Amino acid sequence: MKVIENIKTIPKVQKFRYAMIILTSMTLLGPLAFLPQLVGSDDLCGSLCMRRFYLYFPGMTWEDFFVHVNAASIGVMAFSLIMITTLFFGRIWCGYLCPVGGLAELSSRMLNDRWKIEFRSLPQIQIRYGYFGFFLVAMPALGISACSLCNFITIPRLIEAMSGEYRGMMFLVSSVGLVNLGLLLLLGVFASKGRAYCQFMCPIGAADGLVNRLGAKMPFARRIRVAKERCTGCNICARNCMCGAIKMVDRIATVDQVSCMSCHECVDVCDWNALAWTTKPNHKVNEPKRIKKNTEIFPLPDWQAVHFNPVKADAVESAVKTGPAISVLSVFNAMIFLTVISIIIVGSFL
Repeated sequence: MKVIENIKTIPKVQKFRYAMIILTSMTLLGPLAFLPQLVGSDDLCGSLCMRRFYLYFPGMTWEDFFVHVNAASIGVMAFSLIMITTLFFGRIWCGYLCPVGGLAELSSRMLNDRWKIEFRSLPQIQIRYGYFGFFLVAMPALGISACSLCNFITIPRLIEAMSGEYRGMMFLVSSVGLVNLGLLLLLGVFASKGRAYCQFMCPIGAADGLVNRLGAKMPFARRIRVAKERCTGCNICARNCMCGAIKMVDRIATVDQVSCMSCHECVDVCDWNALAWTTKPNHKVNEPKRIKKNTEIFPLPDWQAVHFNPVKADAVESAVKTGPAISVLSVFNAMIFLTVISIIIVGSFL
């Protein structure tokens, strides 16, 4: 069968990643939801919430803050563990374990590309941390209603609705449920690679990205790193990156560690062993050499967790003369994103 043949072509790391996403979904989400049942909570809210200590209320004191932290003690510990893991190994939670982003990605990959919207060309850093800042500033006004925009509510309720539970069906027909479901479909299922919500609107992902960027400077931390002397500038890694974290600068692949989820997909598609999930070695490369996969590699590359280089002066001058290159697709994507933000703001007060 064609489906079985397609599964066989999936790289081993991606098979492992998909299996882990399915496993965590069974552990955290209904109808099984082993972990919520174990701690006496029926969903990912309450003691399992990893975002509850973000919330700020007018007149909140330090005592109130610690009450919220204690109420979500398991979530706070989970958040701390995620940040520590990210510091040393990259964004393992986002790329391998998160059931919300993972299920959206798996659903998106089942659709034909012609039905998907390309969000990866948008300025991710500005949008993500702009929204994150808005989320934090708006908390005094929204209060506990800020939780209504949490994607960790939508997925469990959607699964409950599919299983016929009354609470899930009532949530999805409410204004908050419809807004969240629309975001899930637009930024998840119908987004290219299915990770637009993770890249733009997830507070955990925003914090995780900053820690990932910080850890990239540490030589002992594992990251997706580029051997610049091996990169041929073929751009295949950038085209396959589900986060849009790879750009070509001077025909060399560069990885934005704030956006990279360490999913290993770029490593799988690179024919020249120019990318790897590895630490930064102390040795120096004297004779860089490009050799294709499945052959002996000599010498060892000097792996770098490289980042975007500043624009050169001549490039700036050229851009001023010719004007910015604005495509119809980028305008369309920008209009869609502005519509999404408008829906979020309006839906928050419904």
